[in-house]
Amino acid sequence: MTKKLCYLLIVLILLLTFGSGCSANNSTPDNPPSNTSEEENIDKIPELTIASSPGPISYPLAYMAENDVFANIAEKTTLTSWTTGDQLRAMVTSNQVQFAVTPITNAFMLYNKDVDVKLINVAVWGMLYVMSSDENLKTIEQLKGKEIAIAGKGGIHDLIFRHLLIKHNIDPEKDIKITSMDMAQASTSLLTGSLQYAILNEPNSSAVLANAKKEGLSIYRSLDLQEEWASVTGNPEARIPWAGLIVVGENANNHKLVNMVVDQFASATKWVLENPQQAGEITEKYFQNMKVPAVANSIPFSRLDPKPASECQKLIEDFFQELMTTAPMEAIGGKIPDAGLYYQGQ
Repeated sequence: MTKKLCYLLIVLILLLTFGSGCSANNSTPDNPPSNTSEEENIDKIPELTIASSPGPISYPLAYMAENDVFANIAEKTTLTSWTTGDQLRAMVTSNQVQFAVTPITNAFMLYNKDVDVKLINVAVWGMLYVMSSDENLKTIEQLKGKEIAIAGKGGIHDLIFRHLLIKHNIDPEKDIKITSMDMAQASTSLLTGSLQYAILNEPNSSAVLANAKKEGLSIYRSLDLQEEWASVTGNPEARIPWAGLIVVGENANNHKLVNMVVDQFASATKWVLENPQQAGEITEKYFQNMKVPAVANSIPFSRLDPKPASECQKLIEDFFQELMTTAPMEAIGGKIPDAGLYYQGQ
């Protein structure tokens, strides 16, 4: 046998040995994504802590925690919950966490207050829906003269909706009654019939539909505000950058760690999208207020689609520049952040 033939046989054996596992992602809760070579070379840390608030961006985190995907790089992985911007800021400024998932507006607020954070990705895109018992509701113009519930006056839900109203020549202060109430109250009001219209995000909108079905009620996902946004901007590709992953302080310089978190989050997201029922079960285990049916049903409407923040900078800026034509700059901390917000990677 010639040397050339020997070399060819060796190459063929190597391809057959290592190539077979790369064609598809067959990860399950019992077979999580394999560790990367970077994980073998990184110094192990005592604890990896990620702050999260309940919502679709938490679904991949629950999977990651359940499968202990960082066992090779951290002695312990902890998910810690936050519910208000003040809680998140306290966690970040006291270095209680290395990473956090948050609405983009909170990332803006932190950065604009000189808190050392960088946005790694945009993981969730516009997921606001007008839920209604009115089966004939098809356009925003039809809401004129109606009462609609929305969470958080002056918050991002409210600002987006008001912007859309203005673009449809509807005065938010005169032509429609906007009632501020939290998601739970709005959901209950829809189900009891005390209100006919409410703006809900996920998984709340899916939970309302599931509860309505149990009670024999008719509730509809009448309007998708991301589609409405694309329509008023005249750009069919326009998206609402909703929530993403941030890295805190000096952790941004640990590029191997950041890359691992990003890769594992992407793999977990893929699994969540492919396994909604199991994702619901795991999510409820870590976030008890998010129930299995609501989570599972919400996944097709949650717009989980992680994209590197550095690649989304223009899209993010375009969205907020448009929004700030009707909203106060104070809502995002006084200005649209510069390029320093965006993690560039290495």
